[in-house]
Amino acid sequence: MNLSLNIFQAIFGVYSRILPSRAALKAVELMTSPRIKAERRASSRELFEKVVPLSNDGLLSITGNGPKKILFLHGWSGWVGQFKDLMSEIDPGEYTIYALHPAGHGESQATESHPGRFIEAVFAAHEYVGGAFDIGVGHSLGAAALVYAQSTRSCFERLVLVSGPATIEGVLSRFARFVNLGARSKRLFVRDMEETVGLNVNRLDLITLAPSIEAPVLLIHDELDSEVPVAESRALHEVFPRSRLTHTSGYGHSRLLQNPEVVREIVDFAHTPFRP
Repeated sequence: MNLSLNIFQAIFGVYSRILPSRAALKAVELMTSPRIKAERRASSRELFEKVVPLSNDGLLSITGNGPKKILFLHGWSGWVGQFKDLMSEIDPGEYTIYALHPAGHGESQATESHPGRFIEAVFAAHEYVGGAFDIGVGHSLGAAALVYAQSTRSCFERLVLVSGPATIEGVLSRFARFVNLGARSKRLFVRDMEETVGLNVNRLDLITLAPSIEAPVLLIHDELDSEVPVAESRALHEVFPRSRLTHTSGYGHSRLLQNPEVVREIVDFAHTPFRP
């Protein structure tokens, strides 16, 4: 951890204890402002043939002309290029490949986003294609959005959840710890985030939602993930009716998407009968 981050956390911790309401609002502002390099935002241009606008400032990139449909959704401050290695193994003659850019991501002109925008983007993509996707692949917050969407509308025949959280409350708690919010400020932060997203954190408890999902699910998580603990995927694996959990070690939160064994596992999952 670098010195500037240590200083920020110390100052913000004091601020949150003196002015808890203002600190909570500032934490919401920080958490709803994606931070993505320009080249990463534009990474989908070379991977896709066209892009269409969706409601709520989202975008949907499309390539291929296959009869099957696969959807990719990255995580918070993520980008489509993270799936490049996996996409290279998908036959565009077999699949039409879709990638979502929720508000504030990709080349969306929005400056703010939150988990609700991710969920809305999934619903909008589902409506655009006019039916269920054969496969949905989500990373981190993208994985959480796919689970919520599936529990509500059955948008996918199969799900691949990479480095995904089990609860949004856990995501908020980890962020609150990261910025060193005091106890009162944290409570206000969670309340303010609920108002911003328009959903109570209990509605976004994926462990509660998972038992209703009958579609086969492949969970992939690294043992050394420092952003979303592997215990989150283990908890989900316990409650999904039909799931398989695969571990990696040493690839962290995002680099496992470039792991050839992970890519092969996902491709095999897409083409073979499900086995727990």
